[in-house]
Amino acid sequence: MRQPRFWAKTGKAKSENEEPRYHPVICHLADTAAVAMEIIEHHLSPIAVQRLCDGFGLPKESTIRFCGFMAGSHDLGKVSPAFQFQVSDVGKALVGDTLYDCWYHLPQIRRKNKTPHGLVTAATLPEFLVELGVGDTLTKRHAKRLAKKLAIIVGGHHGFFPASEDIKNLDGALAGVGENNIWRQHSLGIFEQLTRFVELTTEDLPSQCDNAAAMLLAGLTTVSDWLASNPDEESGFPYANDKPFGEYTADLHEKAKRALAKQGWTHHKDGDPLTFTELFGFDDPRDLQKAAIALSSELQPPCLIMVEASMGEGKTEAALYLADYLQHQTSAGGFYIGLPTQATSNAMFQRVQDFLGKRYKQEVINLTLSHSAAALKEDYQQTICRLEQVYDSESKVVASEWHTARKRSLLSPYGVGTIDQGLMGVVRSRHQFVRLFGLAGRTVILDEIHAYDLYTGTLLERFLEWLALLGSPVIALSATLPKSTREGLLEAYAKGSQDSDEPVPELPETQYPRITAFTNGTVVTQSFPASGHVCRDLGIHWVKGDDQDKEWTDALNTNLEHGGCAAVICSTVGRAQKVYECLKPYFTPKKELGLFHGRFLFADREEIEQDCLDMFGKKGKRPEKYVLVATQVIEQSLDVDFDLMISDLAPIDLLLQRSGRLHRHSGRKRPQAVDKPVLWIVEPTIKSQQKAEFRESGYIYDRHILLRSWLALQDRNQIQLPEETDSLIESVYDLDAPIPDGLEPLYQEDWQASLADYRAETEDSHRARANQVKLPPARSNSSPDQLTRQGEEDDESTIAAVTRLGEESVTTIFLQQTAEGLRLPTGEHQLINLNVRPTLPIIRDLLANSTRISKKPILKELLKPPDGWISALLRNCRYVVLNDAGVADLGKWLVVLDPLKGVVFRKKD
Repeated sequence: MRQPRFWAKTGKAKSENEEPRYHPVICHLADTAAVAMEIIEHHLSPIAVQRLCDGFGLPKESTIRFCGFMAGSHDLGKVSPAFQFQVSDVGKALVGDTLYDCWYHLPQIRRKNKTPHGLVTAATLPEFLVELGVGDTLTKRHAKRLAKKLAIIVGGHHGFFPASEDIKNLDGALAGVGENNIWRQHSLGIFEQLTRFVELTTEDLPSQCDNAAAMLLAGLTTVSDWLASNPDEESGFPYANDKPFGEYTADLHEKAKRALAKQGWTHHKDGDPLTFTELFGFDDPRDLQKAAIALSSELQPPCLIMVEASMGEGKTEAALYLADYLQHQTSAGGFYIGLPTQATSNAMFQRVQDFLGKRYKQEVINLTLSHSAAALKEDYQQTICRLEQVYDSESKVVASEWHTARKRSLLSPYGVGTIDQGLMGVVRSRHQFVRLFGLAGRTVILDEIHAYDLYTGTLLERFLEWLALLGSPVIALSATLPKSTREGLLEAYAKGSQDSDEPVPELPETQYPRITAFTNGTVVTQSFPASGHVCRDLGIHWVKGDDQDKEWTDALNTNLEHGGCAAVICSTVGRAQKVYECLKPYFTPKKELGLFHGRFLFADREEIEQDCLDMFGKKGKRPEKYVLVATQVIEQSLDVDFDLMISDLAPIDLLLQRSGRLHRHSGRKRPQAVDKPVLWIVEPTIKSQQKAEFRESGYIYDRHILLRSWLALQDRNQIQLPEETDSLIESVYDLDAPIPDGLEPLYQEDWQASLADYRAETEDSHRARANQVKLPPARSNSSPDQLTRQGEEDDESTIAAVTRLGEESVTTIFLQQTAEGLRLPTGEHQLINLNVRPTLPIIRDLLANSTRISKKPILKELLKPPDGWISALLRNCRYVVLNDAGVADLGKWLVVLDPLKGVVFRKKD
């Protein structure tokens, strides 16, 4: 009688009379094990490998074998009736009539019950593991608990860890579980085959599994499964069909090496670190950079470095130097730079590409860009290739094609992207463990961290906690940080890096600018002199706004009479569009007046962003006279310089951040009227015996913070920077500070009421909402199923929704109705047929003609199910159709695509 042939992957037969092609379960398990062992031995950060060893309590060679074995075991649940007969004719042909008939005679409604094979793995493995000897130094109860935890970890390889209740409720006839079940005997035989393949001995079995090891094993299992599921002849594992297992595995380890190399996996870069001068060519580093150099020899992962200094001090170079040092001196595995926005990520990507190109002149380096619109970034797309195809090209810093897929980008040794991509690693969502696995043991650089509210800040603290547990050094950069934020970051990282009963060290008082490091359980901090070009007397000038905007627009026109470049930063897109209209009588659009906000089509926004850098960047061709009206999109990371700035009222730290774009580039000759840095701030509307009205700013920022920011500056016409940075920040963010003496009773009442609201609605509510989605503490005794949440995807819509607290929005694609049919408004204006599945290039073009819309009445219309859209990649997008005048009719609103102002909303009369 022929033995059943259990299939893991199947394909069509080559001819009508042949049996289906298939890849046996045992072969796929061995493929996955071989890949996992190769990743640990040659590709995983040495720090992460040590975390695995410590977490399992095993030496390195045993850890490699055990983790390979566990990763291989992930699909043992495919040896079950539910999986083998899901394609009944294939199952019957391969597994045989006897087992097929037993399944077939079950009631049809019962056969349709969902029985995921990962859940079957979680149910099948524990007993096998205990019999093998896992936890043999423990009591029988604790050994079973450990085996169950390990089984759930690898059983969750499709993104969700199975819950105990789901395992308990499995239908034994569909899952093939049960002591006397014939399927159990077949599973055990395959389990034993895998044991022999990896040469596992009782010395290789653990009696513990901490949270770091659990997270790393989960990520390793899924990633190894992805790589091992590629049937390509050259770069993967083609179907073995009926080839004897011994013959199949003869060259399997070499095949795993080849598969990883073909998919762009590179070995850890080591060797001696370079000096700062060798890395950047600076003969005389700035004082901040000298402080980083002096600090580097004290660092030992896990470590946290917080750098606080003005814009233009060279924080990025200091961070890259430290990341390079940590990689080559302490075996940290490359780095990831997380930034607040896509725009800042795009700008940083080019800098990092240049840095790595100079650092590794003779090597091919894998660098990925991680954000939802990376596929639309043309210069990034041009770097994507198969790494073995890179020979003598101009740049050898490229993106491995395999690593550019949405869930894989953080697996690259070097990366730049939005912080949200990393934060999803600590949100209970599908495959969150893959993200943490990718960052384990790598240096994570977080730039512009002052930009996050309490909601995102709460996730950020939990992110630091888990990074510390995984041995990942963190470098946090900011122009301004309240003391409470510094303390929160330090406490989070310390909790993750040391036992919970150890006290968190106190943060020493040190003058701004400063660099603070937590390493080896202690905190060291150092102040350093600010560079001359960032020391300034910043002028403060208050102007009236809203109905009285004409007052300051007249003054702006006068100040720029003899030339100069000004930026006007508005709190909302609608406000920016209105100010742009107000300035048109004074300045010629496009030639002297521009607009930049987040509600342009993506293709237009990219072009505007580049134009800004071309005009106002360090090497830009500066116009004689120009006014750029913008939203917050220019306040972070873009290296631009203006002679004069007008800003709507904002929190004090953001005002200081914006002022860093004033007279940013030293040595520039400026017109006399704007030869000193002055920040014009639009004051609140103040009516007799009424609270101050913050207008549009009040919709974006918390009232209490705005009130304190205004009060801190209202009587000032000048501030000294950076000397007064700390005192200004604390005057706004020290919530325990008393009400200032002499404050009018009306403002005292507003202070107390808005503070109570801030604590209740902002602090408590935002933290509570973040607590609902974030992972448990890194060192908590949590079951694996508490780390993922069934039903939660990790697509870009989810990422945007759970990592930032803001209004609901939807990606909206704009189409133009013409006589010939629907066309795209920008680009080559090709025809679009909504009833035909779009190709990837067309999807890219569609998304280039999109923007995110959040206005509630319009969003309500957009969220109705769309007609057409035959594409999974566009399932969360909506579209609007413009008439020949560029207008779309949505209920009570008109949506206008204006070539100069972007997407404009107009309410119908």
